[in-house]
Amino acid sequence: MDKISSLKKIFYLILFSLLLYSAYWIYVSIKFKNEIEYFINKQEISIDQIYVTGFPYRLESHIKNLSLERDQEDYLYLTIPHLKISISPFSFNKIFFQSNSSSLKFKNVAQELDIFNNQSRLSIVIENELIKRSIFMFEENEIAYKNIFFDYNKKLNNIILDGKINFINNKLNGNLQLDIYDNNGEKKFAAPISIENNILKLLFFELDLDNLF
Repeated sequence: MDKISSLKKIFYLILFSLLLYSAYWIYVSIKFKNEIEYFINKQEISIDQIYVTGFPYRLESHIKNLSLERDQEDYLYLTIPHLKISISPFSFNKIFFQSNSSSLKFKNVAQELDIFNNQSRLSIVIENELIKRSIFMFEENEIAYKNIFFDYNKKLNNIILDGKINFINNKLNGNLQLDIYDNNGEKKFAAPISIENNILKLLFFELDLDNLF
């Protein structure tokens, strides 16, 4: 009887632990989804659907048909058919974004930019509620850029942006290192990108982001 009683206690303890963790996961997943929906609504981003999976090891938010359009002094249109955002159920300090394709169009009176990629990934490390490091990786990219003096259209294999950008009070500030690689993994181009009070600067290219937020 003692052995049977001990086995029952262990069984009920395991069952209780599983139920407790399941309740915790459901609570955190709802909070995770609500935080994403709050940001989406605040930034006036359009989506078709959002749901959370990944039990029991991860929280994975799936966002279908995300689109962001701004048409004021500058025109910007971003579309992502399927965006996945992943975090650990026990820590929000590391966030991973992944999409199979995305398209970005930007245009103003002086310049026009079109970017399409087949794979993109973003890793963010957060410390003290600020971004400590962010790594963007884009694969199989088609980039077209033109202004009054310059016309550029090319396919680029791997684009990596490494640095940090923080968004506080509707202002972006940060610095990134841009590296572009060919199919053989050889670096073909490198340059710093600075963002100060929503002004993005890369060599001759300058973009005022004020109208986008």
